[in-house]
Amino acid sequence: MCDSARCPQATHHAVHRDAWAGHAENTKTFLSSLGPTRKTERARLQGDLDRALAVIASIDAAARPAPGAADEQEEPCG
Repeated sequence: MCDSARCPQATHHAVHRDAWAGHAENTKTFLSSLGPTRKTERARLQGDLDRALAVIASIDAAARPAPGAADEQEEPCG
C-alpha cells in the first residue's frame, strides 16, 4: 500500500480499509505505551494516527450510497 502523502498514485479504496484500520490500531497501542518524555515522537505519531483515521473516514464515506440513490432505483415488477 502506497503512502498517499508521498505517492501520487496511492489510492484509498475499500480494499485498503483493513490495512489503514490495522495501522491506526497499532499506532494507538504504541502511543499509549510512550512515556511522558517522548513528546516529539508522540506528536509525530498523533499526526500519523489522525491521518489514518481521516483516510478510514473517507473510505467509509465513499462506500456509502449517495443520498437519494435509493429513490432512483426502479421498483420491482409486481
